[in-house]
Amino acid sequence: MRYITSVFVITLCYALLSSGCADQMQQPVMDVISPQPTYLDMAREKMDQVNQRRTTAQQQAEAAGDFSTILIDSETILTDELGFRKGLWVELVDIYRDENADNTAIEEGFNTLQDAFARRLKDNTLGMHYFDYIRTFDELIIEYLRLSYVYPNIPEVELLEQFRQSVRDEKVSIVFPEYF
Repeated sequence: MRYITSVFVITLCYALLSSGCADQMQQPVMDVISPQPTYLDMAREKMDQVNQRRTTAQQQAEAAGDFSTILIDSETILTDELGFRKGLWVELVDIYRDENADNTAIEEGFNTLQDAFARRLKDNTLGMHYFDYIRTFDELIIEYLRLSYVYPNIPEVELLEQFRQSVRDEKVSIVFPEYF
């Protein structure tokens, strides 16, 4: 009787495995469970949306041959896409600069960028290159957004302090363009 039971169990297992269950069992778990985006992923995705709108605004300005609204468009995009108040990104840049005041490489980067900004403004070509200029600071905006996801219920003033601490802890940095 034990022999018949053993044969029956083996036959049953073989039938189940050969009927397609084995194929389903071989599917990796990662295909079934999709990873949750991190706060950084979420912030980068929002910044991608901002950059898509920037690209559209740039293309429209080029088509019209009129770059006079680019600076206003830039603020509107940050307000619409990120909920930023006017000038918040400038405050992030100021915090970054203040916290790195002793870093000569960063100060030189800011000075070079400011000189290029002034030159483009004088040449009346700033609008053509403004989004290239402002993209320098995208990493600061991304860190601020990341923090806003980590701390969704704190007031802006406290969020700015968290951002300041991120800068101090070197969790965020920017790369200055060589040519602007």
